[in-house]
Amino acid sequence: MNDNLRPDNESMNLLNECAKEITAHKFNQLGYPFDQDTPFHEFYKWLSDTKLCDVTLINVGSPYKTDWDMLNTDYFERQSIDFIAKHFGFNGSHWGVIANGGTDGNMHGIYFGRKALAAKSPLPPILYVSTEAHYSLQKIGDIQNIEVRPIRAHEMGQMDIEDFANKLDPSRPALVAIAIGGTFKGAIDDQKAIDEVLRIKNPVASYRHLDVALFGGYLPFIDDPAAREIVDVSKMNYDSIAVSGHKFLGLNEPAGIFICHKDILKLVEGAPIPYLKYSIPTISCSRSGFDALKLYWHIKSLGEEGFRAQANHVLKMGKLLEESLSKKGVRARRNPYSNTVFFPRPQEAIVKKYAMACNDDHVFGKLSHIVAMQYFTPELVEKISSDIAKNA
Repeated sequence: MNDNLRPDNESMNLLNECAKEITAHKFNQLGYPFDQDTPFHEFYKWLSDTKLCDVTLINVGSPYKTDWDMLNTDYFERQSIDFIAKHFGFNGSHWGVIANGGTDGNMHGIYFGRKALAAKSPLPPILYVSTEAHYSLQKIGDIQNIEVRPIRAHEMGQMDIEDFANKLDPSRPALVAIAIGGTFKGAIDDQKAIDEVLRIKNPVASYRHLDVALFGGYLPFIDDPAAREIVDVSKMNYDSIAVSGHKFLGLNEPAGIFICHKDILKLVEGAPIPYLKYSIPTISCSRSGFDALKLYWHIKSLGEEGFRAQANHVLKMGKLLEESLSKKGVRARRNPYSNTVFFPRPQEAIVKKYAMACNDDHVFGKLSHIVAMQYFTPELVEKISSDIAKNA
């Protein structure tokens, strides 16, 4: 094999210009929840030094299988999932997988929910999801041919529990997608109130899936025990959960982590695939073996104390941004335990400069938001808030 293969000079110039442009603006992506200061230089050096960069690594099916001939990184995938599951309170009673992204994690959650409900009732389920939850949840319902019943949200973004109660049909299985950190306003749906509606209305079967995309990375590490409880399965008793790997958890390309109870996995597993020797419970056959290595590397490099420091930092920076904007006359809002700050949309030049996410809200009008991530500093917050205030 020729180890010195490279594109021609013209193509290299294009690639280098692209790299220069991206790195020059990496701290201007403020509307989206990515850590733009990802510490993977040593990881990529290790891949090169060990020649792993010259190997194709694909993980197939369950990372918990015990006999597999293909090259894989199942061990590191298991270790990474177990670390995260422990902080969600599973205590070894879980199964999980590193998915291809946050949406893939939710795809598994809705699929596993549909299969689990089918084992309890022959009737088709209804997917209940807040209008403030990530748009992909309704799309997933459409892909899986599940009736979707959108639930209104309060002005700050939480699911309207009264509307949920009114729309819940107890004669059919209820598949409830719960947003722990709504996409635009960072609202947290009230799980205990949702559970109370399910208890009172008593549908023929129910399944609760948590979409914790961004928030699921940092809530388990917040100093406040009430924040940690939100994603603690022993306290909230949800059925499955999906967290993004490329948001707070810090991977620099799309990945997700899906975790459920072991007994739910048994309802999903089908007949073994002869040429693979196993039942394949995952939706996609092939997943990146490098994602598992990268997540394991990051967990072992940062450690619990590192995640804890980052978690408290992003909330501190979110609070500081909200306060800084308010002091400058900008009506900023932020939900509890949220690092997302939303405010009246500034001039288009500022929106573009900082790649702010925008939305038209039926209560607050034209909005923008900023998500305070690990790379935020007080100096950056002051610069951002001054720019917004001057161009409101």
